[in-house]
Amino acid sequence: MRRQVRNILPFTAGGRVLRFPGRSRATEAATGAKRHASPEEDELYRALGRIAANWSLIEIASGVVLMGLVGSRDEVLARAVVAGQRVENVWETIEALLAAYGDDAAEELGTFRRWRRSANGYRRRRNEAIHSAWSLTSGGGPAAWDVMSQKAKRGARADLFPGGVDELEELARDIAAAEDRLTELRGRVLALMERQERLRRAAVPDAP
Repeated sequence: MRRQVRNILPFTAGGRVLRFPGRSRATEAATGAKRHASPEEDELYRALGRIAANWSLIEIASGVVLMGLVGSRDEVLARAVVAGQRVENVWETIEALLAAYGDDAAEELGTFRRWRRSANGYRRRRNEAIHSAWSLTSGGGPAAWDVMSQKAKRGARADLFPGGVDELEELARDIAAAEDRLTELRGRVLALMERQERLRRAAVPDAP
């Protein structure tokens, strides 16, 4: 006798779990009918996609900054360096390398530490958005099945992002602004490395 497959996430009054593109393949196969996503679902998918895409730029930019600190401007190499790594580990390495330059990099180190504190907040919120399952409330707003915490057992939570799609869009913009600031810091890191190279050459006139 075939065992019944149980849903991993329950279906409660809080609304069904959304699956891109907003329909169940099993239901389509059984009924032959296709259900198109609602405008509210489309807005939610777009907001989540922007968060994911903008965070990818943060990860790439972090690798570029790290490679600049070791004397490379190769963005392909930077992507290879960060592939599979937790971005927090990349940030830890960047901070350690900047600290190693002492007073010469004090300003850059302070700027990076401030940036990292804010970026950590965006990282946490990004993880909550991307790693949650989503449903819609009776009013059409998004509710998250926060599978990253014990609160997931309580069902879908409209209070995780109480501002709904607008709050998710704001998070995507904040992440984009953070990436801009990190890219600006990369320019300062490159200038720091050029200063260090000039000092090295001045100390050793015959250096290659």
